[in-house]
Parts: sequence; C-alpha cells; structure tokens
Amino acid sequence: MATNSRAERGTKDLTKGSEIKAVLLFAIPLFMSNILQQAYNLTDITIIGNSLGDDALTAIGTVSIIYDMFMSLTFGMSNGFAIVVSKYFGMNSKDKLKQIVANTVILAVIWGVLMTVIGTLSLRPIMRLLGTPESVFEAGYSYAIIMLGFIIFSFTYNILSALLRAIGNSAAPFYFLMISVASNIALDVIFVPVLGWGLRGAAIATIIAQSFAALVSFIYIWFRVPILHFGKEDIKPDKTMMIELFSAGISFAMMYAVVNVGSIILQSAINSLGKTTIAAHTTARKISSLTFMVVGTLANSMATFTGQNHGAGRYDRIRTALKKVLLIDFGLATGIIIIIYAFGGLFIKLISGSDNPELIDTAFYYLKFDTPFLYVLAILLVVRCTLQGMGSKITPIVASFMELLLKAVTAGFLVKALGYTGIALCEPLIWTVCAVYILIVFFMNKDIKNLRFKKNTSSLS
Repeated sequence: MATNSRAERGTKDLTKGSEIKAVLLFAIPLFMSNILQQAYNLTDITIIGNSLGDDALTAIGTVSIIYDMFMSLTFGMSNGFAIVVSKYFGMNSKDKLKQIVANTVILAVIWGVLMTVIGTLSLRPIMRLLGTPESVFEAGYSYAIIMLGFIIFSFTYNILSALLRAIGNSAAPFYFLMISVASNIALDVIFVPVLGWGLRGAAIATIIAQSFAALVSFIYIWFRVPILHFGKEDIKPDKTMMIELFSAGISFAMMYAVVNVGSIILQSAINSLGKTTIAAHTTARKISSLTFMVVGTLANSMATFTGQNHGAGRYDRIRTALKKVLLIDFGLATGIIIIIYAFGGLFIKLISGSDNPELIDTAFYYLKFDTPFLYVLAILLVVRCTLQGMGSKITPIVASFMELLLKAVTAGFLVKALGYTGIALCEPLIWTVCAVYILIVFFMNKDIKNLRFKKNTSSLS
C-alpha cells in the first residue's frame, strides 16, 4: 500500500510534479515558522531590554550560547532522524515507516533525558569557564537553568515537527508554533514587566509555551496523521534502523555541537571586550540570525526534498532543484543586503531599546561587515543540506571541525590583534573556507561529479 499518496492525510509527496514548486510549497510554511520564531526571539529581547536594561541583555548574551549548544544537540538529533524517516517515506513502505517512527521515539526519549541531566549539571562550570561577569552571573544562571531543566519539552516539539516535515507536512508545525509564540509573548509581558519576575519569568514563559506546542503537536498527530501511528508490535528496537537513525542523528548533533563549542570559545573572547560589546553583539546576532534564516530556509527544505527523492531513486529531481534553489537564494541575499545597509541602525535601536551610541555603532558595524557574505553562506547551506539529504554524515562534521578551528583562531589571535573587527571577520572567513571544502567534496564525489546522480547511490562520504 502506498504510504506517500497525496490522499494520505497530513502528508505531502515531494517526489512528483515540478521540483522547484515542491520545494517552495514545502519551504513557505517552514519559512513562516522561522520568521515567527525569530520574531519571537526579537520580541523577547526587546521586552527584556526595555524592561530590565542593558545588564539583562548582557546576562542573556553570556548564557544563551550555552543553552543554544544543548538546543542544537537536540535539534540536530531530530533533524537527523527526520532525514531517515523521509527516506523511508519515499520508499513507499507503510510497515517500514511505522517501524522507523517507533524506533525514532525510543531514541528520542533516551536523548532528551540525557541532555537534561548533562545540561543542568554542567551549566555553572561552563559559565565559569567562559568568564561570565560576576555582575550578571546569577541572573544569567537563573534563566539558563530553567531552560535546560525543561529542555525535553522543546525537544518533544522538535521531534514531532521533524516527523511531520519528513512526510512533507511543513504547514501544521507552523500553526502550532504560531499559537505557542503568541502565548509566549503574552506570558513574557505578564511575567517580566507586570509581575517583575525578571529573567526567570522570561524562561518560565518560554517553557510553558514550548510545552503547549508539544502537546498540540501530539494531539494533531494522534487524530489527523494516522501514517505516523505505530502499534505494540513496532515498539521493539531494530538494530539496523537504530544504527541508521543514530548515525544520522549524531552526525547532525555533532555538527551543531562542534559549531557551538566554537561559538562558546568565541563568546569567551567577546566577554573580554566588556559589557557594552556583549550587549551590542547579542543584539546584532539576533538580527543576523534572521538574515541567515532567510537564505537557510530553502536549504533546509532541500534536505527533506532530497531525502524523499533519494528514497524514491529520483536523483534527476535533486539535480534540478539544487540549481534553482541556489539562484533563488542569491536573489534573497541581494534584497537582505540592501535592507540591512538602509535600515540596520533603526533595527538595532528598536530591538536593544538602548540609546548608547557605542552599542548601536558596534552592532551596526558587525551587520555591515557580515551581510555581504550571505552569497557564500547560501552556497554552503544549500549544497551541505543536499549532501545530508543524500545520506552524507562525515563531510558536514569535518566542515564543523574546520569552523571550530577557525573560531579558536579568532578567539586566540584575531580578537587580540583586531579587537571586535576580529569577531566580525570570523564568520565570513568560516563560510568561505567551509563552502570551498563542501564544493570540492561535492564535485569530486564519483556519484555527483558533473551533477550526474546515479540511481543506486546509497551514501556519500
């Protein structure tokens, strides 16, 4: 029985029809989800900055990199699982799909508990290691310990959303996120400025909203997406599937972890530049994350598109989509550069709530320096996600270690020699080096050389 029929509730077959139309239709809800999440992040920072001041922004800046590292480990694992599930969905086997979903849930429970325990126990030591300023140490800790202690709720939402996206449904996770973000912002306003709970209030608001999103996602799948249901007979670890899931998941998780370890090293260098620079960089990163997300959404869509078509053996579709997605991303990058140069200063003032000219100038300097390199970032992300959708595990990790090395060089040498310019130079340098490496691997691989995909390709280096 076909599992990926368009008649199957809650699914979307990406192996048929126009390639670019399939990618774009899948990407639109994903893009809106990312916009919504970034809008919330910006709103969160705006509420905190305007209600609690620059010190609160500094506290968030010093611990967010730690929380982001553990979130990336869970997010990476869920993305890796989704690639495998999308491949089984493309294979057109309902029984195997149910079994892979059951094995995904087993691994997700184990990983979620592990991240909670490690995150809460290691928080203080990592903050000390980073040289977190004493004046904001306890405030930052009070925020991060809540976020890490209940990280399993955000992981649950990420897993359920990843499963839906693996079967082509990117719309439902957007609607759930929309409800969650609205409640999160409302709770932020109540808990932070009204009740005066400070950073703890912001953390509690986030956890409640994430828990709600996870619950709504589960209810939706239970009643509306029978293809993701599994029975008792499926809840038994399958060695082959477990290895496939874990290897794909840990590849993504390690990739994100290595990147975030590098970011932690870099954060220690930023912390040495003073509280104003920390707050400026925190604000600039919130804006730059939004620009990265714009060019990265189509890349992430390519991973699911490639996964389904890899499972179905439709490599001609992968080739066509890859070329068109790159062209669209270049157009988006051009628009972003124009907007940032024209209105970047205004965005910084609105988000930070600060009139400090040093903070505004420092943040704007970072944005003007990094934004033109979005073209390079687009190449890196689109090609990398295509490789990952095809089953590549080693290449993304190698690229991540290259990023770690370059961030260590930045923290150890560039910042000392160039000050904040060294920080601004870091990511463009990383994107360029990693993009060159990814392209070399891509074109040198025997199965992809000259973009000729072979039907019996099963994995990439």
